[in-house]
Amino acid sequence: MRNLPVLFVTAALVLLNTTAIAQAPPGSLWYNGDWNEVNALANERDDGLGFGQYAHVYDDFNVTAPLGWNVTAVFSDNLITMYTVITGADWEIRTGISEGNGGTLIASGTTNSPLVTPTGRGLELTEYMVEVPGLNVFLPMLPSGQHYWLNVTPVGNGFGRFFNSDTSGTHCVGTPCGNNGNAFFDSNFFGAHFTSTSNFGQPGDFSMGVIGTVVPEPATWAMMAMGAVVLIGVQQLSRRKKAP
Repeated sequence: MRNLPVLFVTAALVLLNTTAIAQAPPGSLWYNGDWNEVNALANERDDGLGFGQYAHVYDDFNVTAPLGWNVTAVFSDNLITMYTVITGADWEIRTGISEGNGGTLIASGTTNSPLVTPTGRGLELTEYMVEVPGLNVFLPMLPSGQHYWLNVTPVGNGFGRFFNSDTSGTHCVGTPCGNNGNAFFDSNFFGAHFTSTSNFGQPGDFSMGVIGTVVPEPATWAMMAMGAVVLIGVQQLSRRKKAP
């Protein structure tokens, strides 16, 4: 395969796929949607591009809970060439990305043991969900008009290619719903520095997501505490009735 940033899928191949499944993992707070079977964009490190070479796709999401989210995992869906080995995954969450500007890095990391799961989708290439579990990241709700951006990049072993799947928002969770075209591309190999993906022929959105829990509001905590008190009271009353 030539080292191109964009993977195009022909219409003839699209007609062959009859096994695609929905894939929003349990606990998803945001999922941008399933692959739309059109194309994908390079999202890779240390694979066939060469060691030290990378390409990252970032897409935006909103924390919609007033008290924020506790993020426990992040993931992206990627089309992977045959015989390619995933040895790890990089991840980043940023705010304030704009053309030529990487914004502010909020949290990031690398794992040598990502969870790699086939999605059941794929035509000439097979799509896999690459998940980074075991996180503990708090994200507050941002002011209106501001967004977070996520990237999860598979890491290879010097061979093959990885491409982040395009989406049109099918089976999405949260907002945006794979429909606002606000994604960015950063790559030392392809000479891109946080530029709109539309500059690489990909004006759409990309399949990725965030897993975690919503921080409950005080009223919710109060109701939970009241329920616990009532349960304890019922248990104590039951014990007294059973006493001789």
